[in-house]
Amino acid sequence: MFKGPNGFGRLMNIFMCAAMCVVLCIIIPFVVEANLGVQGALNPASFLQSFVLSFCIAYPFGDLLPAVNWGGKLAASLHVKGVGAYLIQCVVTALVLITCIAFAVSFVNNFLVTGMEGTIGFFLMIYPAALIGGFVAIVVILGPFMKLAARLSGFDPAAAMAAQPSEA
Repeated sequence: MFKGPNGFGRLMNIFMCAAMCVVLCIIIPFVVEANLGVQGALNPASFLQSFVLSFCIAYPFGDLLPAVNWGGKLAASLHVKGVGAYLIQCVVTALVLITCIAFAVSFVNNFLVTGMEGTIGFFLMIYPAALIGGFVAIVVILGPFMKLAARLSGFDPAAAMAAQPSEA
């Protein structure tokens, strides 16, 4: 289940979703407090509830949308390597996953009470901080999580790509 290429992908999804959800569960209450005047939005119970909800939303997006791969392909198509390629991967990952997670969480938490207008309003309120916070977190964690997933799964995608014959 956690070995080989599929195991690597599954571990990366779990690690990245957990980390992004922790960041969002901390950032969003601060944005709500700052914009709506609500006090005490960040507490252990709300953090746990928000984490469970956001992880359950994030995991399918992470599984179905290979954002890290898309970022790598974009960097390769632009012939960018090294730190630039890593940052492109992080930007694409943040744009795709944070946008999907933030909107889905906004929908689940607001639609029945405030309708689509309130859902979109809430999403637009939290999105800038969520995207920036998510991007910073992804920059910090993507590389270490890829190494950890490679070690745990026994599959290193960088080594696998290096072993492939280059196209001339």
